[in-house]
Amino acid sequence: LGIILFFLGQIQTSDMGTHTVVYFKGGKGRGEPVRIALHAAGVEWKDASVNYSEFQEAKAAGKYPAGLPELTTPSGKTYTQSLAMARYCARLGSSALYPSDPEDALQVDVLMDVCQDALTKCPQDPDQEVKKAKREEYAAGKLKSYMNQLSQAVEGSGGPFLCGKNLTIADIVLKYFLMDMITSGNFDYVAPEYVNEWPLLVAADKAIDETDIIKAYTAYTAAEAE
Repeated sequence: LGIILFFLGQIQTSDMGTHTVVYFKGGKGRGEPVRIALHAAGVEWKDASVNYSEFQEAKAAGKYPAGLPELTTPSGKTYTQSLAMARYCARLGSSALYPSDPEDALQVDVLMDVCQDALTKCPQDPDQEVKKAKREEYAAGKLKSYMNQLSQAVEGSGGPFLCGKNLTIADIVLKYFLMDMITSGNFDYVAPEYVNEWPLLVAADKAIDETDIIKAYTAYTAAEAE
């Protein structure tokens, strides 16, 4: 039965058309979990990402009304909402990035929502001094609460990942929505070393990098860049 299901999964994957992802060229953040999940699924896909000036020009012409990332499926329909896209892509193929058990899936969804809240609820302000003060307050308060929740998930599951021993799409969202964003210095006014307060999250981030899924995707992107 397992062999039959495996081949059925392969047939479904190979019969699908192309998925197209649009995000910012060189950008990871909200777009990278979608790309990684598509690559792990083994489906045909392409990255049609744009630079910021191309995005601005296209948006002025009425394109990308909901912003980026954007995913076009083989049906020809185009979708936005980064977590919904990541969840969909994680269910393709046989990557097992999204659990089949309803309660396990609920846990993954909750953790992804925590990551998204931590990213999207950070304060913004056109005045950089005001923004700096607000971000520092956020880092010392609400962001710390979100990081605590995520760290507790790793601890409660036994690690090394958010939900235990198996990598899920929630881990990839954690990595690119938060950990990479902060450690790369792209989370304005939150120091890269901020994450060191949560050694379990630092260890999870390292463990994510060491998975076959991430290693294979890294090799793929390196080859594509040549």
